[in-house]
Amino acid sequence: IFSIAWPIMLGSLGQNLIYLVDTSFIGRIGEIELGASAIGGIYYFLLFNIGYAMNIGMQVMVARRKGEGKQATIGEVLDHQLRLIVLLGAAEFILMQYLSGGILAAIIDSKEVLEKTNTFLHYRSYGILFGLLNSCFMSFFIGIGNTRVTVWTTGVMVTMNILFLYCLVFGNWGFPAMGIGGAGLASAIAEATVTLVFILFFIVKKFRKDYHLFQFAKVKFNLIISMLNLSTPLIFQQIISVGSWWLFFISIEHLGEHSLAISNLVRSIYTFYGIPVWALASTVNAMTSNLIGQGRHADVIPLIRRVANISIGFAALFSFFINFFPALMLSVYTNDQVLILDSIPTLRTLTLAIVLF
Repeated sequence: IFSIAWPIMLGSLGQNLIYLVDTSFIGRIGEIELGASAIGGIYYFLLFNIGYAMNIGMQVMVARRKGEGKQATIGEVLDHQLRLIVLLGAAEFILMQYLSGGILAAIIDSKEVLEKTNTFLHYRSYGILFGLLNSCFMSFFIGIGNTRVTVWTTGVMVTMNILFLYCLVFGNWGFPAMGIGGAGLASAIAEATVTLVFILFFIVKKFRKDYHLFQFAKVKFNLIISMLNLSTPLIFQQIISVGSWWLFFISIEHLGEHSLAISNLVRSIYTFYGIPVWALASTVNAMTSNLIGQGRHADVIPLIRRVANISIGFAALFSFFINFFPALMLSVYTNDQVLILDSIPTLRTLTLAIVLF
């Protein structure tokens, strides 16, 4: 379990560190920017998770074929998924660039928050296609049980993100001070760089030959339908769960900018806890499908039970830190002492949610 899970945790850490580091930098600009990054960040997260759910469907199919020993047929699955992801990425880019402003204007009260949110999404949109491609490639590696590439991708993503945040948010090293827009652009650059790392990895290693990747033969519509049948329930799950989360932040925005800033700080910490849990969940996806492919159906429930116990262990550890060191955890994101003190009660109420999650 851990041989597959820990590189995924590292990969999840890289993706989530983008949100965490963004919040940390933006939290030192002001409350309005912090609130705007919450609404804009989850809006982006919602769009990203639609593609992520599609990639999980592909991951299940790849793991099943790997378990069945049908290695040569895995390439066509990835090739068809890449076609879908490019179409989705293009559509979501257009949505973020040209339609999001009107949607947000109808539901956000504060003109300042609306302006900052639109600025963030304008620059963040340049990374949506790269983020979806990275998720697709990562799902492929999880499906075949080879997740070590995340060591490189995570290191590159975090390094590039922090570097460009430092340059673009505050205007260091001769770069323009772009504020919240710089945070969105820094994340987009980091994701584009990771896509290049994945491509280089495919070129250098033998995955293209072993799995017959990137041949892009004639489209098989029955394969696309099978992949969408697997992923469509997951897409609706993401729309319901992340969409309701986003509507929650819209509701909080109506209470004021201070309340929205508090909610964003707490969300960032909650997201950080999700890193090991999401990694273990992805491990279950891949291992369950692989076990069924091998005909080892009886091993599935013991696997799920074991991973659930590990997840509860992470929840207990994280709940301990939340309840005994809340100010220390919040100080990572902001140096505003009033904001930190006002966030502690909300943070502590997460303990039960974390255990159930």
